[in-house]
Amino acid sequence: MFTALAVKMKWTNEKGDVDINNRYFDKVSASYGQPLDSTNEQYLKARVFQKLGVLSHRHPMNAEIILSAYQKSKDVRIAARMLDAIQLLLKKDKYLQREFAKINHYRSKQSKTLYPWAHSQAWKDFCKAVAHDKHAIDSVARMTGVEPRLLVMCLVGEQVRMFNSGREKFKKYVVPFSRLILPKNRGYGVTGILQHTALRIENTLFDVKSPFYAGDYFQNCINVNDSFPEGINDTIESHKLKTIQRLIKGGDHYYSYLYTAFLIRQYQAQWEHAGFSLAYRPEIIGTLYNLGYQKSKPSAHPKVGGSDFMVANRMYTFGGLCYEFYYSGELQNLFPLTKEPIIPVKELEVKNKDLILQRKKMEEERLKLEAETAESQEGK
Repeated sequence: MFTALAVKMKWTNEKGDVDINNRYFDKVSASYGQPLDSTNEQYLKARVFQKLGVLSHRHPMNAEIILSAYQKSKDVRIAARMLDAIQLLLKKDKYLQREFAKINHYRSKQSKTLYPWAHSQAWKDFCKAVAHDKHAIDSVARMTGVEPRLLVMCLVGEQVRMFNSGREKFKKYVVPFSRLILPKNRGYGVTGILQHTALRIENTLFDVKSPFYAGDYFQNCINVNDSFPEGINDTIESHKLKTIQRLIKGGDHYYSYLYTAFLIRQYQAQWEHAGFSLAYRPEIIGTLYNLGYQKSKPSAHPKVGGSDFMVANRMYTFGGLCYEFYYSGELQNLFPLTKEPIIPVKELEVKNKDLILQRKKMEEERLKLEAETAESQEGK
């Protein structure tokens, strides 16, 4: 009876109160009320990882838990809120509070990337231009197993060195139209492949005795009968070869990237036969791409180099520039680094089995149609 009376009279109720940290909770809640645009998200992400670095010195387990939560959710705001909760628990930790405060109020004085070639308007225009080729680059990458970023890396090597040497041409063609330069003085197509190199790439696709032979699979990746006479606006010599017609075709520059991928695969095949791999050596791939077949000599300690040129008052070699771009993070939203830059041929054969069959069927239908057309013309 006494207990029932106590409950009725609310003598057993615990006294309620406003949490001492209520103001902090309110402030934290308000800071996450607005949706993040890409710039603010990047800024918040940078702050979160800086704070996790500080936290890991004193409380590595909690830092690991927050990092794991971010990796699962892919939402940086979740990690930021978890850090806010940690900061509340450690409000007496003067070191942590001081370091967190520095990070919160820090505004970087570094307004530019460390890479000087990425400072100019020319680079911004180049990025817009290459974005138009993303579909072609991704298509080639899927077919050949060469990472899109490796293909773009070779493109960067060819295009960036024209920021100075071909500046007037760059202003004329790239800036107003956001298109890539066709470097006629160096080669054909936007990736600047020389005529003899292009012909050797094709021959090597079918030459099983060549040390650069990459496998039967790659013979199915190209239709050597393709030509685009309507798109030719180059030298008289180029009219003689379908190979060059393909490379200088306008539009998405698919064949420029395809031949670039073939060349990378052929170098990789030679080096694999010798017991090495170029998969994680973008600087060597860039060097060989620039110097050619004759300079490809597999080694445990290959030399990085190639032609040298000045960009933004700094001297570069082709291979050195390729290395810088590949790991720079520039254009990573379109062409990120992957775990497997060059996919093994056996995996490609399985992965693209249906795609290859589809291409063969289309080619058979095209040849059949051409034969029927020829017969009808002969009959007339």
